[in-house]
Amino acid sequence: MKNYTNKIFSLYTIEELNKFLENDKIILEIGSGNGIFLEYLGKKFVDYSVIGIELDIKRAKKCKNRIQRNSLKNTIILSGDATNILPLFFNNNTVNETYMNFPEPWPRDRNWRNRLYEIGFLSMIDRITKVGGKFHLSTDVEYIYNMTNEIFTKILGNWVFDEVLSLEYKSTFIPTLYYEKWTLEGRNFWWGVWKKQY
Repeated sequence: MKNYTNKIFSLYTIEELNKFLENDKIILEIGSGNGIFLEYLGKKFVDYSVIGIELDIKRAKKCKNRIQRNSLKNTIILSGDATNILPLFFNNNTVNETYMNFPEPWPRDRNWRNRLYEIGFLSMIDRITKVGGKFHLSTDVEYIYNMTNEIFTKILGNWVFDEVLSLEYKSTFIPTLYYEKWTLEGRNFWWGVWKKQY
């Protein structure tokens, strides 16, 4: 996979992006893939700015085409490394909800550079999330689920796991590219929703 680290590909003007970021209601999806779930979020949260981030520029362009086909005026896609995009564009306490589905499709050790998930990343999520905001996770990697819970509820200590919302997330989940692929492989999945308390 081509490495896009330290690059942000502009599919919109900075003026267009700023309009989305100025909204006081923001939904964020990290790792939008081909845009199936991003489209769902754009249709569900019509009064929000729905912002997707996708590392792969080709997939991000597919997301943009999907957004345009569905006339989702409230939805935008950014292409680049989320660890660069989040600190550059998102202020403290501005995001209502973040969704992250299957964040580590590279399980082999040699692919470690592609991995996003670690404590620094979740600390960024904590910084940009409003009090009362939520983080939604679906994963086929159990240690990611356990690590998220450990960091949010014990290390950071200001988040709580919400079992009811987690079950709801699982039951209403819109299948993504990786979900469909890995369901056919018979993989197990873990679902979680955490709420920021302070």
